[in-house]
Amino acid sequence: MKNDEEAARRRELIHLIGEQVVVVRTGGSGFGTGFLVSEDTVLTCAHVVHGHASVEVVTGSGAVEASVVETVPAQRGAGAVFGFPDLARLRLNSSIPGNGVWLGDQTPLPGHEVVVHGFSRHTLEAGEQPDTLHLVVAGQSSRFVRLQWDMVVQGFSGGPVLDLRTGRVCGVLKASRDERGPQGGWLVPVEAVREHFPDLAARNATAHVPGTPWCDAALGRARRQSALFGTPGRTRRDAAGSDTQPTPAQLLAHGTMPFVDRPELADLLAWCEGDVERRLRLLHAPGGAGKTRLATELCRTLTERGWIAGFVQKDAPVRQEWLEELTDALDAELCALVVFDYAQVRLDEINALLEHAYRYGPDGMRLRLLLLARSEEPLFQALRRRVADPALPETSVVALPRTIESEGNGSLARRAFSVFADRLGCGWLTPPGRLAARAEWQDSVLDVLALALDAVLTLRQGGPWADHGDPLERVCDHELRGWHALVAVELAGQALASPGSAHLSESLLLVPTLVQGLAGPQLTGLLERVHAASTGQPSVYVDGVYKCLRTLYPAPGGQVAPLEPDRIGEILVRQVLSQPEGSGRRTAYLATLLDASTSEDPEVRISAAADTMEVLARARGCTTVGRIKSHPAHPALDSALREAIAGRTDVLLPALTITGALLPHAEPLAALALPIVAECGRELLESVDSRLPDYPSGLSPVAVVVLGRLLAETDGRLTEDRQLVRLRRLVRYSLRSDDTGARQAALAAARDAVDLSRDLVQRSEGHLAEYATALNNLSLLLHRDGSTAAALAESRSAVELYEQLLEQTPPDRGRGAAADRQTYLLNTAAALSTLALLRLADGQVHSAALEAERSVSLCRQARPSVRQEDILLGCLDVLAECRQRTGLLTEAVVTAGEAVALLRDLAERQPQRYLDRLPIALHRQARGLIRAGAYPEAYHALSESVTLLSAHADSTPLHRETRLRSLRALVELCIELPEFSHERITWLEQLQSLTGRAG
Repeated sequence: MKNDEEAARRRELIHLIGEQVVVVRTGGSGFGTGFLVSEDTVLTCAHVVHGHASVEVVTGSGAVEASVVETVPAQRGAGAVFGFPDLARLRLNSSIPGNGVWLGDQTPLPGHEVVVHGFSRHTLEAGEQPDTLHLVVAGQSSRFVRLQWDMVVQGFSGGPVLDLRTGRVCGVLKASRDERGPQGGWLVPVEAVREHFPDLAARNATAHVPGTPWCDAALGRARRQSALFGTPGRTRRDAAGSDTQPTPAQLLAHGTMPFVDRPELADLLAWCEGDVERRLRLLHAPGGAGKTRLATELCRTLTERGWIAGFVQKDAPVRQEWLEELTDALDAELCALVVFDYAQVRLDEINALLEHAYRYGPDGMRLRLLLLARSEEPLFQALRRRVADPALPETSVVALPRTIESEGNGSLARRAFSVFADRLGCGWLTPPGRLAARAEWQDSVLDVLALALDAVLTLRQGGPWADHGDPLERVCDHELRGWHALVAVELAGQALASPGSAHLSESLLLVPTLVQGLAGPQLTGLLERVHAASTGQPSVYVDGVYKCLRTLYPAPGGQVAPLEPDRIGEILVRQVLSQPEGSGRRTAYLATLLDASTSEDPEVRISAAADTMEVLARARGCTTVGRIKSHPAHPALDSALREAIAGRTDVLLPALTITGALLPHAEPLAALALPIVAECGRELLESVDSRLPDYPSGLSPVAVVVLGRLLAETDGRLTEDRQLVRLRRLVRYSLRSDDTGARQAALAAARDAVDLSRDLVQRSEGHLAEYATALNNLSLLLHRDGSTAAALAESRSAVELYEQLLEQTPPDRGRGAAADRQTYLLNTAAALSTLALLRLADGQVHSAALEAERSVSLCRQARPSVRQEDILLGCLDVLAECRQRTGLLTEAVVTAGEAVALLRDLAERQPQRYLDRLPIALHRQARGLIRAGAYPEAYHALSESVTLLSAHADSTPLHRETRLRSLRALVELCIELPEFSHERITWLEQLQSLTGRAG
């Protein structure tokens, strides 16, 4: 396959160079070869045009007069051959459209194959005819390069020498060593062209960039694009060679509706093409907002601009050869955009890609990763812990609006109606009068499109259009009607084709959505097992079911594509599981699907079960805004899942944990897990523990039970390694207990962790970092519990240990030491900031200020990263407060301004994470400005704070209190500042509205 691809590349290059080669005639019988390097410039050898001020250049489209602009050297010289470099530059009197050949930037090495295109009189036809030489580089020959193998004959002088390895012109053919035999000849290296004609070389380089024909052929861009992402714009149906009519769901999923331009596309393009090193972007929105379609359009636009761009398919995960293909493309100076849909279940692949690119990618590479997900958290927390820190600085997190601001829902619905009607061959239909008004009630792009498609499908069938209910559920009904119609034809006479078996056939339709990536016998075998588990009867028609599935949902390699868009699949999950006759014995149905993998590797089985569990969890409402919080199918799904998990806990409980760790509302999954982890054995507890998230999540109650039971089971013979495992569990248990409100349990575990880490340090000072972490954790919990004095003591001890670790790890001691130093810098800065905060609470303001200053200094020594930005922001806030409390008002204003500036930048990149904090920071900044007497600046800060807080629909008590104080301060400042007195009535009205009484 690779040989075929390389042969195709060479053919394309030979075709391209042939279009750029010209005959240079000097009058009489004299001629040579030349080649275009731009639309108006030809290069040849100086000896070809020696003694002529003008020549005739013959191209494929005719003859053109050309002036000899420059020869190097200007005179022939005394030797037998023209002196080095023997180059001539010709200017055409009439330009020829095109960019010319692509000049290389290096001399070919010995052994490289080269091809020369030119003209000679040594072909089988009379006169000057196109001719080709195939030579091999022998090596340096004075300042020229010697070639061997083929016979270089008269007429080839001045021809371009194509390096087949690089696909670029590496020099100009000069002369033959012996025209009577295969003695080869010499070439003028391309470096001479660059040295003597630098302006021409620069113009040539600018003209040949990715996206232009020669550059793309030389770099193999099309081949690389296909190897990494497949053919752009091809759906699974296309790749499978299907010629059947798309189903209603596929009309929604596969881009039938032309892309509607939206401002987010321009923003994504600016991110990709800008100079800012923001390699990673998380784009999140509820299902149906248009994430995938937007990313598809971004990929299409970038490939037109010379990038390689596309989605990493879930059924073709990242492997070593894929990673090497990507870094090879980056080495070739191609730009790359890699898109991961369902990013929450692909963290291992994302991490592998970033680590490989960081380790093996070239300096200055332009690599962008776009992650698509339904929510920011807990995905971003998982990214911070799983992805290598150097990849995350400047990461931007963007929430995609659910509707398109540039086009109203009503207009979009009318346009979509016309497109769908034309696509379905019923363009005579007219949109219902209520369509536009009903569209305005929809809260996502997908809902609007589904509304329009449902109207077309209903009217085409001659029925009245009902404009109520969920339009996606109605599209799902249309999808099922098509499925039942096909089953009735293909399985005529079989029980499954009867009306009474409709729900059973729907449960089989759902199988490739719940267990993806199977083909042929694997899928038919699963269909048979699912049918038998659901009905208690063997199936005699699974081959027919497979044929029906392949007819409607074909995918490459004999696979069946899952239902798309995702929400259609989720609707069908709820529909099938809410009807006993749909899945039959629900528990057996789900248990068979969840344990569908036949691998003997338990990790493979767990991973496969987690993929199925993730689809079920989305249908269960474990996603985010817009999730189905309550549905008749939920109790049935919970009951079936509970029994299925209980029947195969070794696989399904770890799979549930993997899924729940990455979903924002994993509470239903936690409820299923809790009774099992309360009673299961230690081996299963440890399996679950290894997969629990180390950040707050819906699984925190599960973590408390799992860690609590593991900590309770000790055999009294703790080795150093076991003590270390126990220590880490104690720290995690304290944090997760605090998440769930069990403060005293958290404190008790934190104290145990300090005692155990102290014992470990007595064994080896290599555990100082664990001891410092345990002390810092205890101090934070004591502070939250109101025990300031005790918290101060533990915090001081933690800081002393962190300072000691930092001193033991100086900079410039290798990569591993640099990573440790980064960690210690940030840990020490965070601990110092905490200590400063505790000293403030205890009235030790001057000591607090010194520690806060050092915390900021250490934080700024660390490399930029997500954690560094978080810690620096907190350190600046504490330092500003310390400076206010010590009377350094001017310095406090400056520091608060730095904190606000950093927070603005973070809020712009990650609004959902940081925007809520900006009005609080502005209020704090304004307080300092008032104390410093900078009333106008304080007024502006307070005004912005109130404006931001007014936009919050879900105001917290802290936000409400901040808004109240800001409004009161604004009312008072309007008296002090006459230029703002006219705005006082506005603030008073807002204050009255907030308090319910006159201000």
